Amino acid sequence: MEDSAPPVSTPPSKPATGAKATIERFSAAVHRYTELFFEKLTTIVVYHPAVTIGLVFLFVVIMAQGVWFYKEELSPDKQFSPRSSQAVKDEDWVLDRFGYENRPVQTMFEAKEGVNMLTKESLLFMMEMHEWLLSQWKIIDGKNVTYEVVCARYTKGDDCKIPVSVLTFWGHNRTRLEADADPLATINTVSWRSLEPSGPPLDFYLGKPEYNAAGDVVSARATLISYNFKNEKVEISGVGEDDPQSRYFEIQIADDSEHRRKADEAAHGVGVYIRTTGQEDVEGSDSVSSDIGNLVMGYILMLIYASFILSRSRPKYSHSLLGIVSVISVGLSTFSAYGFCWYIGIKFNTVVQVLILVLLGVGVDDTFVIMDSWWDCAHIESMRERMIAAVKHAGPAVTITSVTDLIAFLAGSSSSLPALQDFCYYASVGIAFDFMFQVTFVVAVAYLDTVRQQQSRADVLCCIKVGDHTGVCLGSDEEKARWTEAERGLQNRVVGTYLPRLILGSNIGKAVVLVVSAVFLALGIYGCTQLEMNYNNEWFIPSGSPFRDVMRVRDTYFGGNELPANAYFGAIDYPNEQGEVLRASEILRTNYWVVENSTSSWMEDFQQWVQGHPVYGVSWDASKQQIVPAQFYSLLKVFASTATGPRGAWQHIDNIRWNDAGDELKASRVGFRIISKSLTDGQGAIDAMDSLRGALEGVAFPWAFPFVFWESYKVMVSGITRNVAISGSAVFVLVTIMIANIQLGLLVTVAIACVDVCMMGFMPFIGVQLNGVSLICVVMAVGLSVDYSVHIAGAFLTVRCDDNEEHGGRAQRAAYALWKMGPAVVNGGTSTFIAILPAAMAVSYVFKVFFRMFFLIIFFGQWFGVFFLPVVLSFIGPDAYIGAQDLDDVPHENPLHPDHDYAIPELQSKNKVEVQINELAVTSEGARVMRI
Repeated sequence: MEDSAPPVSTPPSKPATGAKATIERFSAAVHRYTELFFEKLTTIVVYHPAVTIGLVFLFVVIMAQGVWFYKEELSPDKQFSPRSSQAVKDEDWVLDRFGYENRPVQTMFEAKEGVNMLTKESLLFMMEMHEWLLSQWKIIDGKNVTYEVVCARYTKGDDCKIPVSVLTFWGHNRTRLEADADPLATINTVSWRSLEPSGPPLDFYLGKPEYNAAGDVVSARATLISYNFKNEKVEISGVGEDDPQSRYFEIQIADDSEHRRKADEAAHGVGVYIRTTGQEDVEGSDSVSSDIGNLVMGYILMLIYASFILSRSRPKYSHSLLGIVSVISVGLSTFSAYGFCWYIGIKFNTVVQVLILVLLGVGVDDTFVIMDSWWDCAHIESMRERMIAAVKHAGPAVTITSVTDLIAFLAGSSSSLPALQDFCYYASVGIAFDFMFQVTFVVAVAYLDTVRQQQSRADVLCCIKVGDHTGVCLGSDEEKARWTEAERGLQNRVVGTYLPRLILGSNIGKAVVLVVSAVFLALGIYGCTQLEMNYNNEWFIPSGSPFRDVMRVRDTYFGGNELPANAYFGAIDYPNEQGEVLRASEILRTNYWVVENSTSSWMEDFQQWVQGHPVYGVSWDASKQQIVPAQFYSLLKVFASTATGPRGAWQHIDNIRWNDAGDELKASRVGFRIISKSLTDGQGAIDAMDSLRGALEGVAFPWAFPFVFWESYKVMVSGITRNVAISGSAVFVLVTIMIANIQLGLLVTVAIACVDVCMMGFMPFIGVQLNGVSLICVVMAVGLSVDYSVHIAGAFLTVRCDDNEEHGGRAQRAAYALWKMGPAVVNGGTSTFIAILPAAMAVSYVFKVFFRMFFLIIFFGQWFGVFFLPVVLSFIGPDAYIGAQDLDDVPHENPLHPDHDYAIPELQSKNKVEVQINELAVTSEGARVMRI
């Protein structure tokens, strides 16, 4: 490249008046008082470092006492459902009248290829396993717990609820089955409805049945026995609300069946799979616990990275110990945040565990910024004064990134999802504590590290003295020349020199960046249209878990996720409104979302029972097709208590509730099942719930336990819009105040918006659905992506350049901004990525989602902050600050003029000249100027 003519200095800008000057004066005042605060704070710290360190540790010890107030919320429904929603209100109504639903336990049998589960031999093996389960006993909390203890009963004192399966044809009695010469003929000749008047059809309990031409079943690949366990929930430490006896009995029988599965398959050609609620919960919680090692690995990697970044080739001038201390500071802030939140009663939940990685990813960056400012202050000989100046000048930058992160989390705390709300509380406190520890504890240690340096002691091994045998020493002219290419290092050369030259040095480079950005945005917008809302507890089951086989068998043979539900009635006038209860059944049978023939109505069975008993015939009003109202309750009591047989009318005892006097009903319900399509995505769930509510409005209300989760889908989009709007607006105002330019504040906000759009749009491409877990990352994205844009934007305003310059004045300023701040921004993204990298190996759903989402935030944050924003600034960037220094006079390497490094020779010839490239002072008139 030919030598270019020496640049002509741009004459000073004329003093500006009006709105721009007012904004800049206000911003300058904020900046000045922020610097003054850090100057006074750091003065106290460096004059009393030991006291500062002691006070921080005392504070941590005090916060640690919050463990005595520790409370946890591990129940998924209370973490990921809006507590003010209609479904939660309905849940309270249902629990008050009916209590908790029984715990379903399913024993599933899968035959090998060629084995028929309907042969007598296979049925006898089913009977053997049924008897095995009934004979189990376990020691739980020092008590002997058997099936008779945990089985569900209709009323206290009744026998256990009878399980349902193909064995119902023989009353689950081995003797009767052994006496049956042709069990298959029995299955095809005895009416299933005579044994099971309501409830699922026989096919529900058979997996992949085959039929002959006459319609008789001839084989089945799998079978199912359905049991019901009691569900008397209490608070269990480390678990949440659950029935301890049923839970641990379920877990142990599921483990026992897993251990004997291979032997059963070898002996009978049949595998046994027991599905229990307790086992599903344990697998999910164990997967999260198993990822604790990844948290430890994250800390180890960050220790190595931080030490490497702050190290130097000579042990005297290295600060790797400070990198270790910075990571320790993040750990202290995390621990203190936990303790503080426990003090004030904020419960710990599953998602809060990830806070360790979040703070680790964003907390160490403050140390890098402070130390970068420390090296910029190499001309100051007094170590105390140098540290005070370094923190004073770095303070505003550290503040803006911490405050924007804090604002993003505070906005997220307005969410209606308790898990997200509590996580944001923990994260807000953690960000605040990390900021506090970085500017006190870390600064105190950094000052002591400079004392070690003055005493010519080695980094880390400070007991060893080392000689000053290096040509690069702190405060020397040689160190001031570290802007030269030879001293800046590979990362600085790539990001600060080669990258600006590549993307700003030609129109082709700019066009490529804009085209790629447009492609990213187009894909992001398209992806947003494909984004699905969904949440499933089974995602928390690790891929290698044996419980995955249990779910495979269930999904393959037994209807997947058909959902049991009920339509509920309150204290209506049942004798005179029999038709209303019947009408609800008819509405359900015609609803698209209800499984065919799945409706079970106690009123229909009651009326059929009355008509079928001649002794009660006079109680039937044929003209109105109903039971005579005056005799309704007396007959209902007989119906509910006198029916006999393997399955009788007493099965409806669970579906009616008497008032305290026992003479009228206070509530009842009609059962049905919702088709599995409603569980495939959040919109299907919303459609199913709204359709059922609308159809039954004025008659009854539908409710099933997953409704409390489905309600979160209804507020998901509005919640995201609200949180992003609040945090985005707050960030715009804060950034505008700090950089004193509305136009640039808008451009930074646009860059952040692009990051959010692309992040959400690429979620479907990486297999992440929108739910309470991923929503946390969406909230964090606003705060985190600010860090990748605002520093470069601020540097752009600190210098001015004539637009007649080669490549254009704005391009020159954008290249300078990249040269000055680009390496630090990339370094921040790198540190965040290293912190969350171990989560890539996670087995739990929460950690997997966080890794994928953080990857998107970092990637698009870096792209739109380091690539897109400088190119946009080269076209439409605003004017520099009033009184900003001419670019030609600023010491730097010019990436767009590789043969012209501005002002470096002058820098090398000066002693004790303060060079603050990115820091601003305030003149007596209040305008911002550069300080040299």
